[in-house]
Amino acid sequence: MLHTRTIDREDFSLPEYGEPDSTRALLKIQDGCNVMCSFCLIPFARGHERSRLLDDVIQEASILAAGSYREIVLTGVNVGQYRQGDLDLVGLIAQLEKIEGLERIRISSIEPTTIMDALIDLMASSSKLCPYLHIPLQSGDDAILSSMNRPYDVEEYVRLIQRAVAKIPQLGLGTDLMVGFPGETDDAFEHTLRIARELPFSYFHVFTYSPRPGTAATKLPDQVPIAVARERAKKLAALSRLKRLAFAERHIGSTVPVLFESGVQDGFRLGVTENFLKVGVSSTIDLTNDLKEVRIIGASDRWAVGQLMEDHQPMRGVPVL
Repeated sequence: MLHTRTIDREDFSLPEYGEPDSTRALLKIQDGCNVMCSFCLIPFARGHERSRLLDDVIQEASILAAGSYREIVLTGVNVGQYRQGDLDLVGLIAQLEKIEGLERIRISSIEPTTIMDALIDLMASSSKLCPYLHIPLQSGDDAILSSMNRPYDVEEYVRLIQRAVAKIPQLGLGTDLMVGFPGETDDAFEHTLRIARELPFSYFHVFTYSPRPGTAATKLPDQVPIAVARERAKKLAALSRLKRLAFAERHIGSTVPVLFESGVQDGFRLGVTENFLKVGVSSTIDLTNDLKEVRIIGASDRWAVGQLMEDHQPMRGVPVL
């Protein structure tokens, strides 16, 4: 298959727009990846990096906004590598901000090496680009990052996070962490655990390494026993819950705009803030797709508990988290 820097329109012949059962719509702007991480099959399965035509992106975003989607999430295999001529991701977002009725633009997962200062500056000043970044780290150990063929080291990653948080104090920050990669010693895992603890993450996704036939990592020595890898994953998952709780607690007493999803979970109507804090409120009113001011009054490791600033009747009983 021949891959080019531009995605054909046929790649985006979608039967419907957006994400089912969500008030946030997914908008794919890019596909493929040129980075050959040793554990990953994506470059083989999805091909080289290529970007969607600007006009097509704007057209679909306009359709989504006209269809009452208030937030779009920019997705792709490596979204930070979006390019159309001289236009990069920052330029694309600047164009999307002009769309009437579109209230929020969110970047999904973005590689650390593609985050330029211009993107951080735009996020700090924009009224539409959400102050949220999900930046995969994978490991907090330089030797493991090298074996993974990740194009950065821990110090570079830390400096990036420090720059982002300095410019965007309210930043919601997520990451991906992999445990059990070949050669991950106890010390290497402790390095990851320490970085995960010290950096201001609001959550992280934890993955246990699984060999993928055809990838370079399958040929590496010192494969980690699955029982050891699972134990490490449990430790990071527990830390992630603490991070979620701390992030929610940080917002107690503040009033924030929340975009609500559909349905009720455990007695709460759930939505998300601009910086991706999940918030639950107790209300008899259907809040689906409503953007409401909510005062945060409590916290858990699942979501923050909020109270609508409007005079809505709360649901009977007190939901238990």
